[in-house]
Amino acid sequence: MLEGYRREDPPVVPQLAVPVEVPHAAFQTAYATSCKVEKAKADLALIAFYYLLRVGEYTKPKYTTVNGVRRRTTRTKQFSIGNIGFFKDDSLLKVVDEDGNLLLSLEELLEATSATLKITNQKNGRMGETIHHECTGHDTSPVKALARRVHQILADGGSKDSLLCNYFDSDSEQWFAITADQMRQVIKTTVTKLDLKAKGITADLVGSHSLRSGGAMALKLHGIDDITIKKMGRWSSLTFTMYIHTQIAHLSAGISSAMSTPLPYVNIAAVGIGHA
Repeated sequence: MLEGYRREDPPVVPQLAVPVEVPHAAFQTAYATSCKVEKAKADLALIAFYYLLRVGEYTKPKYTTVNGVRRRTTRTKQFSIGNIGFFKDDSLLKVVDEDGNLLLSLEELLEATSATLKITNQKNGRMGETIHHECTGHDTSPVKALARRVHQILADGGSKDSLLCNYFDSDSEQWFAITADQMRQVIKTTVTKLDLKAKGITADLVGSHSLRSGGAMALKLHGIDDITIKKMGRWSSLTFTMYIHTQIAHLSAGISSAMSTPLPYVNIAAVGIGHA
């Protein structure tokens, strides 16, 4: 019966990984405007790509009501401002004082040379892990993206408990949060704008998970070993290879040539079978 259900269900189509040009282009488009929300989405795209974040870790949390009690639908907790640490060279920057008052200007925070995200709880239950990145020196650096998000939220009156996806709407004087659907639309729109269909990447094949897988693919293409990729993405196994190995043509470069080269070998299992 289960096998019958499997045959009736349509096959799962994994979301394609996107190249780094996608979050970079999203940044350029957003920062050509004065829209706070578009800038927030662009910075989240950069952070998700470089820090290999699951969409549930940086977008509005989902809730459900069970027996009259409102609960989160997943165990994953979204990153908050208090989960982020900035360093300038080897010194930890103090961003707020004991009362939560902002101590640094945006310009000062943008001088951070690295930034760390500390995970309090995630989908696989692992806690207390950290992800660290150094600044690339460009405006599209993940460290600068984090600096802009943190400073904007704190400057608008947020606290260390505010989520990374939060933004304050001045017109309604209310706080809102970027959703997974909004991030998905940013990725699809940017892929269409960049006209990546020649590379086999179209809007209908990408989604919010494409940033995480795109970051993992970038690491793989630049020769980063699987153990490091697992650590950066907090994978407990090599499941990430599922959407990397099937998508990157570079990984199969030269394989057919190697296979076509004759290499004599001996069947050592023949020992003791009685062959002369």
